[in-house]
Amino acid sequence: MNAMQRLNQIVKERGPLVAGLDPDIRKILSMVEASQGKSDFPDDIMDEVNILESQMWDFCEEYLEALQSEVGIVKINSAFFEACGMEYVYWEIAKFAKELGYFVIGDLKRADIGNTSEQYANAFLCDESPFDAITINPYFGTDGIKPFLDLAKETGKGVFVLVKTSNTSSAEIQDLVLEDGKTVYMKVAELVSQWGNYTNPDGDEDYNLVGAVVGATHPEQAKELRKIMPNTFFLVPGYGAQGATAKDIVVNFDKEGGGAVVNSSRGIMMAYNSKRWKDQFTIEKWSEAAKSEAKRAQSELSAEVEAYLEE
Repeated sequence: MNAMQRLNQIVKERGPLVAGLDPDIRKILSMVEASQGKSDFPDDIMDEVNILESQMWDFCEEYLEALQSEVGIVKINSAFFEACGMEYVYWEIAKFAKELGYFVIGDLKRADIGNTSEQYANAFLCDESPFDAITINPYFGTDGIKPFLDLAKETGKGVFVLVKTSNTSSAEIQDLVLEDGKTVYMKVAELVSQWGNYTNPDGDEDYNLVGAVVGATHPEQAKELRKIMPNTFFLVPGYGAQGATAKDIVVNFDKEGGGAVVNSSRGIMMAYNSKRWKDQFTIEKWSEAAKSEAKRAQSELSAEVEAYLEE
């Protein structure tokens, strides 16, 4: 099975929830301070760097281990590691997640002119990479995307192209109407289908290696996009902290109840501080709260998809 087929198998067996990992080092340090008391950092800058890396690693490790029984997919956002100079930790955390059995999505949103995209592809889609799939940006067009497609065909890994993102101001560009009456996001969806055919020219697989990022906060557009991209796997952000409900999301799934996964990051990571769980879990039990929220969200999503298919 290719990457997207394996992903769909996880949806069938374990449910569609993706545990987003967006570890803000400032919040992690605040959590440590609140639960353990304020720690004095040493004068030596290298010792301080080592402590910060250790705190980041401990948080990510505890999160991944806590959710292992509830979730089969994790999306790890590179920005939160790059912001504090921890690119190496990012890679090691992805390897650790892979060792735990997760399907690992690298949230990178990379792309550039062709030769630069080739380097990005070599870095993240090579056989040795711990990532099963990554997110990429379509703004550079086909020559910026093709290096990712070529290597995906070779290694069997997947790419998710940004099509209609969950943020409010996405409409400033993505909803612009072109001369033929189609919006920018619809045109990108058509290209995604073409790129998918390139990775699967025989058309012998249920899902090709090119997926689409479709925000949960835009259910009406998602209906359109599912029609344009019937054989494309959807990665759906925006559930939970960004306001989208399980009922909003079901339109992203195909007629078999597959073809989509749903990401929740802050909603799971910071569940201990949410209205739903704050009376049950203290900050010291944050990972237990994350596990409980993941279990609840997984069940809610699965139930809503099942009900949607019965309509």
